[in-house]
Amino acid sequence: DVIHFNWGLWDLCYRNPESKTQGHRDKVNGKLTHTPEQYRENLEKIVSILEKTNAKLIWASTTPVPDDEAGRKVGDDAVYNRVATEVMKKHNIPINDLHTLMVPKMKTLTTAPGNVHFTPEGYQLLAKQVASEIEKRLND
Repeated sequence: DVIHFNWGLWDLCYRNPESKTQGHRDKVNGKLTHTPEQYRENLEKIVSILEKTNAKLIWASTTPVPDDEAGRKVGDDAVYNRVATEVMKKHNIPINDLHTLMVPKMKTLTTAPGNVHFTPEGYQLLAKQVASEIEKRLND
C-alpha cells in the first residue's frame, strides 16, 4: 500500500467570519488557521497515525500561493513547505515536490488570477507526477 498525502493550503489561510469571500478568506483582517508551529505539531500527529498503517508514505509539497490570493500570503507556502520538509526528513518520508513543478506554471495553469486551483491541464500535470511517484514507491 502507498499513501500519498498533503496538508497545507488551508493551514496557511487567513479567515475572517465577516468576509464575503468564499471560505471567509481575508489575509488583511483574518486570523491564520494554523501557525507554522501548530502545522508542525499536526503533521507529526498525522505522520504517526499514517506510519502505523505500514503503508509506504509519500509527502506532496504544498503548491504555490499565487499573487492576489484573497486569504493567503505569497511566501507562506515556502515557510510551511520548509516545516513539512523537516518533519518528513525526520521520518524518512520521500517528498513529491509539487511546489517546484507548479511554480513556473502558475500564470498559465490556474483557473483564474489569484486562484490556487488549476485548469484541467494543470491537474493532468500534477496527476502525471503523482502517479509516477506512487509507481516508484510501489516498485520499491
